[in-house]
Amino acid sequence: MTRHVRPPRRVPGAEVPEPLPLPFRPRARIDPTPEVRTACPGPASVGSRRENARFWILSDLLVDRNPEFRLPDPLPEFDVLLVAGGVAIGLDVALNWLARALDGRQGNRPVLMVAGSAELWSETPMVEAVARGRELARDLGIHLLADDAVRIGPEAGGGTVVVGATLWTDWCLEGSFEGRLARVAARHSWADCRRVLLRRGRPWSPLDALGAHARSRGYIEDALTSIVCQSLNVARGPGTLVPGVRPGDRAVVLTHFAPSRRSLPDAWTGWLGDAWLAASHASDLEDVMHAWGAPTLWVHGRAVAPADYRIGRTRVVANPLRRWDAADAFDSALVVEA
Repeated sequence: MTRHVRPPRRVPGAEVPEPLPLPFRPRARIDPTPEVRTACPGPASVGSRRENARFWILSDLLVDRNPEFRLPDPLPEFDVLLVAGGVAIGLDVALNWLARALDGRQGNRPVLMVAGSAELWSETPMVEAVARGRELARDLGIHLLADDAVRIGPEAGGGTVVVGATLWTDWCLEGSFEGRLARVAARHSWADCRRVLLRRGRPWSPLDALGAHARSRGYIEDALTSIVCQSLNVARGPGTLVPGVRPGDRAVVLTHFAPSRRSLPDAWTGWLGDAWLAASHASDLEDVMHAWGAPTLWVHGRAVAPADYRIGRTRVVANPLRRWDAADAFDSALVVEA
């Protein structure tokens, strides 16, 4: 006779160890983005509900090479500005340009940014450059995200938690064996090896990028688990990775490097070059977008063309100024809803 053991009764409000391992599946399907949502400050109210949050998306502006570029005037109707890196060479230059270009026109609407590799081209070691960048960003009213998250929205819940990271490549876009070959080639050809410093006297390397990728990927995965558990009132406690999540909150991920090969168009001439070139733009994180707790939206930069597609429950969007096909018109006022 098979003995059935009744699972222990869960006491309401009891703390559950967090993060729960992925994949974690509740017995009944639970949608972590409830029907009743409250977006970030800004959208017009409809009765007791608000419209979905509107994200203005920009990346790869390279304003030092495109000095004539200007942000649209007036600014588009948006609730949060997401800048996926590639603004300018030097993090201080990029942050100062963004603050001047906005000139306070965003009002109290949040401005969030992750550093791209260009922002980290500096004679200052990366960790020090990011630490200084955080201080400068704070003074300028910008949120600079580097393996951390910020929550936006009403205290009652239904807000948005943006998880941000540079997300360096792991070089394994074509598999682990090709990844080894890509790292060998990149050591001789990748510009970041000559322009980014790990520490004084020690330049950045493809192996350093691999290590940084592992940390950022781990942070993103664990943060998404933390967010969805708290949004469903499953796990809360002093040791939670992303504190302060409210019921009904949804997750958005902001990275510089792309999370899927689908962000690189099939017709892109880069596929015809050395294998390391495509791998220097993207890694394969598609399983994160199929997992329970997947983000509603994933915005990235380092794009050679605009991207807008879905993987699992996640919409992936990129809106670069720099693009390989000049026929693609850049939309400086691109706003998407989540």
